Formats: sequence, C-alpha cells, structure tokens
Amino acid sequence: MEEVKRKPIFTDSGSSMHADRFTHIIVGAGSAGCIVARRVAENRAFDVLLIEAGPDIGPSPTNASSIPYGVRDARRVPMTGQSEIFDPRIDWNLEVDIDCGGRMIVPQAKVMGGGSSINGGTFLRNTASDAREWVNLGNDGWDFNSSVAVYEELEGDTLRGTRGPHPIARASMGEAGKIQAAFVEDVKSRGLQSILDLQATGAEGVGPSPVCRRDSTRVSAADTFIDPIRLFPNFTILANSLVDRVLFQDRKAVTVVLANGREIHATHEIILCAGAIFSPAILQRSGIGPTELLGRHGIAPLAELPVGLNLSDHPCIPLVARPRPGAYTDTDYSLQMQARWSSSLHPGAIDLQMVCFSYLFAQPTDLPIPRGRQPQRSLGGTETGHVAGIGCNINKPSSVGMVEIRSRDPNQMPTVRPNYLSNPHDRALAREVVRTAYAVLTSPTMQTLLTAPLGITAQVVADDMMLDGYIKAHYSTTYHYCGSCRMASREKGGVVDQSGRVYGMKGLRVADASVLPTIPAANTMASSMLVGERVGRSVCDGRSIQKPASSRI
Repeated sequence: MEEVKRKPIFTDSGSSMHADRFTHIIVGAGSAGCIVARRVAENRAFDVLLIEAGPDIGPSPTNASSIPYGVRDARRVPMTGQSEIFDPRIDWNLEVDIDCGGRMIVPQAKVMGGGSSINGGTFLRNTASDAREWVNLGNDGWDFNSSVAVYEELEGDTLRGTRGPHPIARASMGEAGKIQAAFVEDVKSRGLQSILDLQATGAEGVGPSPVCRRDSTRVSAADTFIDPIRLFPNFTILANSLVDRVLFQDRKAVTVVLANGREIHATHEIILCAGAIFSPAILQRSGIGPTELLGRHGIAPLAELPVGLNLSDHPCIPLVARPRPGAYTDTDYSLQMQARWSSSLHPGAIDLQMVCFSYLFAQPTDLPIPRGRQPQRSLGGTETGHVAGIGCNINKPSSVGMVEIRSRDPNQMPTVRPNYLSNPHDRALAREVVRTAYAVLTSPTMQTLLTAPLGITAQVVADDMMLDGYIKAHYSTTYHYCGSCRMASREKGGVVDQSGRVYGMKGLRVADASVLPTIPAANTMASSMLVGERVGRSVCDGRSIQKPASSRI
C-alpha cells in the first residue's frame, strides 16, 4: 500500500486534497536521492515529491517494532549473508547471474536512505586518479579539486576538521575488537604502514575505516538530509511505491507511472535516483536504451542510448575462518579496519583492498541445488554460520557487465550480469590480493584467534591454476554496482551529460551510482553522495555543472 506523507494543499473552496502534480519528482530515496531531494526542496519555489519503493523510517516512529531490524545499529550489517537476523522487507532480494550457471542473491536496500541504511557505512572518497578518468570521458566539471570541495562541505569529520552535516567516525585501536586489532598488526608486518586517515589523497596503508555513525548508531543519508526537511511545506514523501516508467510529451519527461498504474505529473523535471540496477530498468521501460532490447519487449524507442551497459562492481574474494573461543564478543563491530594499496601492475592506482570482518553469518539452506548450478554464495563464500576473515576486493576492475529488463513488468527484477573477473587483468589482481590476505590470515597472531582458513590451503595459493579455480568458485560482490547510466560525452558511451541530463530528452536526469563514469577505487557510497549533492545543486540553482572557472583558459 502506498504511504503518502504530505502537508494538505487547499483549493480555493478551502477543501484539502492530495495533488498529483509537482514541479520536481525524485525517484529513489537512497544515498544520492536523499541529497537530491534535500537540495531541490531548499528552493521554496519548487514543489518536490520523493518516491521510495520501500518503507519510510521517520526520526520518531510511533511503534518501535516498525523499525526494520538493524538499521540503527552500526555494529552490524543487517543484510542477507552478513547477519543472522535481518529484515526481508527492506531488501530487493536481487538475483545476479554469474558464470557456470551460478547465482548470487545480492542485498540491495529497499528502504528510505537506501544502502546507507543497511550497509557497513564506509565513507571513502574517490581518488585523484578516478577524477582524471572521469574528466577524460568528457566531464571537465568533475575534476578532483571540485569533488574534494564538495566532500568537505558534506563531511562532519573531527579528524579532518570538517564541519559538514554528515558524521564520519573511526575506531581507535583501543576500541578495536581482537580480530580487528590483530589484522592491523599483521598487515603492518607485511610492509604496509599504519595510517589513521584513509581519506588523505593517495593514502595507502592499513587503519580504521571512516564510517557514518555517531557512537554505535548508524547515520544514513535519510537521517542527515531528509529528517530536517520533513515539515517543509513544499516537500512530500511517497513511500512503499514502486515506479514503472516515465511518460513524455515532445521528448520532455512529464509523468511518473507507478506499478499500480497511478500517474503523477512533473512540470519541471524528473530525477531518477533508483540506483545502478533500477534506474536503467526504469529508463528501458520508458523507451530509452538499446533499440534491440526495447524492440524485443515491444517498447517504442524514444532514444538509442547504452542504458544498462558498463555495469561495474568491486569483486570480492572472501577468505574465511571460524573464530576461536574468546576471539569475538557480541559487542564487537562487524567491520572496523581495512587496508588499501596499489597492485604491482598499477603503482599509485590504490586498486587493491582488504576489509577485515569479525562477523558474517550466512543462513544454511535445505533447498536442493538444481543440477548444473553452483551452491548459493555470499560475502562469506559458500560457508554458512558465523565466520570471520578478510574480504579481498579489486578496486579498479576492468570487467564490465549489463542490466536488462526481462519484460515490461516493473515487478519482475531485471537480468543482472556483472561478468566478474572475465579478463586476465582482473584475475591477476585477484591472485595478488588473495595471496596477501592469505599470508595475513595465516600469520601467528591471527591464528591465535581464528581457525585455519576454510576451503583453501597454501598449496592452492601457490599455484596459479588452482588459485584461479578457488577464486572462481568463491568470488562474491561488495554491493558497489555503478556505471550503468554512464556520465560521459555521447561519443564516449554516455547516457547522461555531466549535469545528469539524459541525452536527447528534456526534463529528465539521473543522479545516483549508475552515472559514475568509471568505478572509483573506493566504496561507492561517498561517490553516490557526491553525485547527489552536485546534481541536486544544479537542479536547485538552475546551473549546469561545468569546468571550474579557475581551470578555464
């Protein structure tokens, strides 16, 4: 059932009504969409509607049981495969195709705040190298200095001295759990330096992850950017409402159609912030995308654009073990420490990452495995129950995939095929990061806290072919999907320009992780918020994002 939160609009006769016409409609209240909605609503001349497919969690719910499990607790990651207890109401339960007939059920948030409401909370900026890639694809307004200036206005980080609204915290070594502390010491013994600020430009080393929390309470984009504007007279939230498609008049976006057939009209702009899986699906159902795909589903094409292509993610190869008695307590955080560094193939790229996790819990299943398919896997690999260990992430993969609708039905999940590790470059990076992590996990200090790694031995690690087999059988996802509505010049495969406007259309933008031109060498939440802030300002002020004046000749 739709849930409308709106201040009454009064007609000339004095009777109240719920209008189905707004100046701006934002579709998706995730890490980017919450900021877009905030910035657009700050222009009091606008009347703004924010539509979210999942439930809204207000700052003061009347019924505590209505709060989905785990969204307030920064100690846990309340996702399938990460926590023993999680709330299925706030998860899309997305099935992702992988090679050899396998599948992954990938958590994707379906709740106000999006991923920022249920993820690990890591807030890492994109790198200077990422920014150069983005500029080279035709986005001269997205240089590194311009991005840093926006990050500094968003972040409330005591360590860096920034006073923005969104809090960033780090664990001290005194607060670290035993497993996390041992991880840091053993990584240092491998030659990486200890570093307190992983946000520093070009920082490589091991240290605490910058996390969006106050004490042990997770702080989502909704907490920071939506709660303060809930009483704005020009702002409305429509929760529990799935969007089907966008309708156009003379190539201008004018109407959002919900899955139940309800139509809501926009006089100015519609901004899609539904994420790297669902924004391209909405565009494709609206007639924007590859002509062959649209024709296959009987959709009249409005614009031939590579919507759904260039899908990227950070592959993760988990190395897991069982905690020994006394190594872990229920008050420990799941995630606290990580290491970032550059591979031997790409000095300076910061293209490898290890994340230490003290707690992952995958539920066992009694369902039979269909013939020819692999066992279900998660961030804990194929193991079930409580495991700890290291996630081995490739931060700059070159393999890309695709998102395609399966039908015109908005209730049917799209086909998602990431094509993880599909080229030799990415497999070489995977071997390098796994070998480093295995040495850490089997070091004397870690082995006092954890059992021997499950499913992998020194013999496997030493042999390229055997290690490739292990990686192929166990790789997972970091949930960092991006790039499927690429921000780039048209000749370089762009779907949107650098202000998020969809090429060939009027009154339609995309502003979420799907527009990231290349995958950043960092967790993607911060980059998504960067997109939301910059595009939201562009809409609010009516100014295009462009090359900084100081850089113009």
